[in-house]
Amino acid sequence: MTGMKFCRDRMGEFMSNKSRQFLLLLVLPFALARASQTKPPKAVEAFPMSAGTSWTYRGIVRWTHHINKVSETSVEWKMGIRRLIHHGEYTGAVVSGFPGDLDWSDGSVKPVDSLLVRFRQEKFYLIPGERFAESVQMLENPNDPLKDLLNEDDLFLQLPLAQGKKFCGAEGMARPDSGYCWVVDSSKSVSLDNVIGAPTGPRTSYRIRYVTNPDDVDFDFVPGVGFVRYEYHHHGTVADTELRLSEFRFAPSPE
Repeated sequence: MTGMKFCRDRMGEFMSNKSRQFLLLLVLPFALARASQTKPPKAVEAFPMSAGTSWTYRGIVRWTHHINKVSETSVEWKMGIRRLIHHGEYTGAVVSGFPGDLDWSDGSVKPVDSLLVRFRQEKFYLIPGERFAESVQMLENPNDPLKDLLNEDDLFLQLPLAQGKKFCGAEGMARPDSGYCWVVDSSKSVSLDNVIGAPTGPRTSYRIRYVTNPDDVDFDFVPGVGFVRYEYHHHGTVADTELRLSEFRFAPSPE
């Protein structure tokens, strides 16, 4: 009798364990599904806009002085997002050290604040320094309709990107030669393994250019990272900026 009782007890324990395992298998998919609904994965932003995110570049600057004498110096340049301002469908990022700060310099300039504005998720505008303070005040005022915040000449990036795409003001869009307008010149697969902090694996890089009679700007843009290369060249008196991304530090937005 003792042996039979032991077998019954063991069988009951075995069945109890199997029942718990079966119940767990039934409940687990629903628990996982509920968890995925309560905390959906965040989409990767094409241009990372979170306070604390930074990009460090290395390159050279050339400039003309003393009756057409040209000098060149190596530079290390850091761009960073200091803070964000949300206003309806607009998001403003106060950016310290936009690469263009180095244009027409001898490389010894200090970073200044610029305002990068994203409208919805597809249009990005760069507000020049003379309108910086006023534009920040407009974004900070929840009652401001922002009708005078942006103009077509501020636009420098429009998603989605594709080779041959143009984005600029109406006058530039009407030109047959693609001058005075941002143009997606080409795209290619790249690796950012040599960039500290950058995501690994193949990424798509888009070369975007803006050409005028006196000068041109072009940069390589990798969605999820930002500018990985920036160049400015003046066509007459030498004034060149050439930068390559060496380090990328992404600061996730707080939950």
